[in-house]
Amino acid sequence: MKLLIKLFGILLLLAGILLIVKPELVFTWIDNNMENTSLYISAIVVRLVFGVLFVVAAKASKYPAVLKFFGYLFILAAFILIFIGQEHFQDFITSIIPDAKPFAPLTGLLIIAFGGFLIYAFLNKKLLKQ
Repeated sequence: MKLLIKLFGILLLLAGILLIVKPELVFTWIDNNMENTSLYISAIVVRLVFGVLFVVAAKASKYPAVLKFFGYLFILAAFILIFIGQEHFQDFITSIIPDAKPFAPLTGLLIIAFGGFLIYAFLNKKLLKQ
């Protein structure tokens, strides 16, 4: 479990860098896949899987309360996406993209910080002492 969360942290680091360097790549990909049902389903599944993973693995981290909070937040977000449905999800994403584009570098920095936090939260104590 810890390895999966560390890998997720690395993926977030890379996504944050991509948002800083080439934000148009991310927004173009979202625009091109907006009508695709798999984007909606994967948004739900990823949130559910990582939400449950964060809640279960929180005890093994340095910050169990924070990880549980994020886990429950991810699960709540997944259920909200289920209840709003694909059409409203598409409307929401389509309406928010133009407003989010100017903030892509800041968002990238926040994503990098969160990815780094996840990696740090699950580092072994032996590695920290060295």
